[in-house]
Amino acid sequence: MRVLMTVFANSSHLFNLVPLAWALTTAGHEVRIASQPDNVQAISDCGLTAVPVGNELNIMELARSTPREEMANGGVLTLNETRPEKLTWDYVHDSFAQHAQLYDYMADRAMTDELVEYARHWQPDLVVWDALTYAGPIVAEAVGVPHVRMLFGLDHWGRMRDAFHRLAAERPSEHRHDPVADWLGAKGSPYGVPFDETLATGRATLAVAPPWMGFPTELPTITMRHIPFNGPAVVPDWLRKPADRPRICLTLGLTLRDIADKRAPLADFVRAVADIDAEVVATFGEEQLAEMGELPDNVRAVDFVPLHALLPTCSALVHHGGGGTRTNAIMHGVPQLIVPNWLWDERDIAHRFAERGAALVTEASDLTPERLREQLRRLLSDPSFQAAADEIQKEYAALPSPNATVAELERLAEHGRGL
Repeated sequence: MRVLMTVFANSSHLFNLVPLAWALTTAGHEVRIASQPDNVQAISDCGLTAVPVGNELNIMELARSTPREEMANGGVLTLNETRPEKLTWDYVHDSFAQHAQLYDYMADRAMTDELVEYARHWQPDLVVWDALTYAGPIVAEAVGVPHVRMLFGLDHWGRMRDAFHRLAAERPSEHRHDPVADWLGAKGSPYGVPFDETLATGRATLAVAPPWMGFPTELPTITMRHIPFNGPAVVPDWLRKPADRPRICLTLGLTLRDIADKRAPLADFVRAVADIDAEVVATFGEEQLAEMGELPDNVRAVDFVPLHALLPTCSALVHHGGGGTRTNAIMHGVPQLIVPNWLWDERDIAHRFAERGAALVTEASDLTPERLREQLRRLLSDPSFQAAADEIQKEYAALPSPNATVAELERLAEHGRGL
């Protein structure tokens, strides 16, 4: 069969699709990944076939133009709100109205036009679309083929759609305005695609987190064991030798930079691990290294190291809760100290790991050099964290692989055109 995958121009969302794309390819199916032109090189670097559609997106320009404080406080990213008292009709309705604008920017009319034109020519049998790339369901319905929404983490969108419909049912019919129906109805109209709820949530949802991490849902769901992929990688020389003492991976990305800006110099956090009997592998850029001066003897600074090669040698991982990082931690059974970011599901999943006993969680506002040192010592000295991480690793390994998931997608595509 022919499978068209769609994703907006963002490397982490692309990398989320790659293991399944290769599973489909090695099963003998033709796969094309459609995205904006500024994602084409990244797709090609993954060894896959790219279809450039629309204009360059430059998504980082949007991120840089929106203050992080505004985003963190709900100015843009509000669908991850879970407190019942906050989930009023106005809150849920306005969240969808905001996100309709944001998601339409990420898969705009130019992208959708060219994608529909390509699909009518290429005639795919199935569309798999990144959960933020809403050109995907439009093109699938336009050419009459099944489509699957592929998650990149927890399904906050699906959870909030459930909340929206529940709240709408409690209101008079004339006061049930649905901004998602307005948006996707207008988006599909030029191609003869009317709105129904499958445009918002897919004819099926491909979940990449174990069921115990997710939310209860009535949506048709296929659960897959996600294989983290971070692009082309090279194993460095120093990683080819066994560690002579416990090894800790410290990779906090922008989270640590924000903490350092507000609470203490970055060098203070690095010095905090100097007296821990462990080798600390820390990912720092050139600018960060310049700020820190001389590093402690037990700290190895690297700009990038492939986590799938590093984490099997680690006894603990400190990170911000991102999807690829935490999935690597699950696969390799590594206890975690999570300082969760606020972008999507980082806090939710961090606390699920903590409830299972495989992680400690500290909010960025509470993290100090002293607390970092104290919690790392706990992770290294208390064997219960490793036992819990091992148990989660076993559960995760039992989930269907991308190769096994191909059979599910084949069955879905067998329903054929004209759904």
